[in-house]
Order: sequence, then C-alpha cells, then structure tokens
Amino acid sequence: MISFGEDKYKPALKAMWKLCFPADTDIFIDFYFGEVYKNNETLIYFENGQPAAAFQMLPYSLQNGGEISQAGYISGAMTHPDFRRKGFMKALMFASFDLMWERGFDYTFLIPQEAYLFDFYAKFGYKAVLPPESFTCRCESTGGNVPCSAYRTPLNMPKTLLHEIYSAYSRFLSEIPRTVLKSEKQFQQMLHDFFNENGVLFAGGQGVAFTFQGKNRIVIKEFFYRDQHTKDLFLKAIRNYYSQQEIVILNSPARLTGLRGMIKRLNGGKPEISELYINMMMEGSPFTLLH
Repeated sequence: MISFGEDKYKPALKAMWKLCFPADTDIFIDFYFGEVYKNNETLIYFENGQPAAAFQMLPYSLQNGGEISQAGYISGAMTHPDFRRKGFMKALMFASFDLMWERGFDYTFLIPQEAYLFDFYAKFGYKAVLPPESFTCRCESTGGNVPCSAYRTPLNMPKTLLHEIYSAYSRFLSEIPRTVLKSEKQFQQMLHDFFNENGVLFAGGQGVAFTFQGKNRIVIKEFFYRDQHTKDLFLKAIRNYYSQQEIVILNSPARLTGLRGMIKRLNGGKPEISELYINMMMEGSPFTLLH
C-alpha cells in the first residue's frame, strides 16, 4: 500500500534514514525532518503496516533559457534493508510521476549518490544531465561592495542580511541559462545545514562562497563572483581566514565535468533538458566530491 506521510510515521522514517544513510548525522536528520520534510510531499510504501520504502518530492523551479518550469526533486529515496529487491521503490516511483503531474510539475529530477544508481533510475525514464556548456562562476552583477565578511552561524545574521545574501546568490544562479533555482526559504534551509556541517560563508554584494576546512586544503563547494578582481579579493580573504593556501573550487568549470544528476520530463509540451546546473549545495559531503 502506498500513502502520504503522517506524523506518527516520522520516527520509523528517521530510523530507516539512519540505516540507509549512515553517514548523515543526527543533527542533519533532525533538521531534515523538522524543517524540510512535509507529510503531503512524502510517499511511503507500507508492508505489514510499517513503512518499507519512502521518499520526498520537494518542489523546485527550473530555469531553461528564459522559461521557468516547476519540478519535483526526489529526496531521501530509501528502502529498508529487510524489504529490498521487492519492487517497492519501483511502485513508489511510478506513483510519484502521476502525483507530480497532477500537481503541475513539468519535470522531476534527482541526484544519484552512487554511480550504479544512474542505471537504476534510467529504468524509470530519468536521463543523465551534464552541467551547461556555457556555465561560468562569474556574474556581471550590480550594487554592493567587493569586501566580504565571514559567517559561521546564522545567529549573527539579521533577517535583512540573510535577504541580501539570498538576493545576491539568487542573482548569480539566474545568470546560468539552465539551472535549479532556490526560493528564499530553501536557501535558508540550505544555510542551516551548511552551518551544521561547520561551513563558513563568505558573502558580500558582489560574491558568495561556501567554504569548508579540508585536510591540508580549503574546499569551496560553491563560489560565485562578479569579476576576476572580486574573485581575487575573496580568495585572499578565505586564505587569510583559514591560514592555508591551497583551495579547491568544486563548482569551477574545470571540475564540473561528468554527470551530476538526472531529469525526467513529465509534461510532453516542455522541451527535453540535457544540460542543467544542479546546485552543488544539494549534493553530498564536499570531501566525497573531491576526485
């Protein structure tokens, strides 16, 4: 039986999550089920009255050229180890396509966490996407100052500042022709998770950088900047903050090669999408992405 989530099933779903995604911390799981999870965006397959498989269909906007479409992001797809290879995830997938279509989603997308999952999701009509060929970390933005500040927690960030940083980040994303966009609430949720992972945000009117302390290096998971001068000033500030020289920028064009996600068209009236920038902050640990 398939049905939507209910509060009474959240403890079982959290327990299943820990089994299926053992690398995720209790802090992240509590955050996800407290801030991101919604019952009406969750599909659960029940076996003997207990959740056996589940995932969330999170609403996002996709930009494809000058057109904005709605899409469902499949998040937290999991099957309890005791119920695998019984077709439960297959049933959930097909049920979700009908539901997302009814809700007005034109596409559905996901990020396989393992290489073999690309073949698995291809069975349901998902197609692998590459980053857009025209992708650049640079954006010819206006307003704001080049100097940036470092933030380790949202507690010292008033709502006006959060809004300003979101506006800058959103502007940079909108300059990418084919990309997944974020609402302000989704951005704040992303920041919450980012700070819980001990990330340090460098932000100013002309740039945004999400950084982590790696082993003998600095990892910038996502970095947008107005021009080369802005980039150089941000990198200098980041090096000074960490007292390290080596920096790896994960969303630089040189590193954004290979497959990053998959997409399925639900609305036949919409064009197929073969290139898409999927926000690096939606992927896993920054250190597992270093290859």
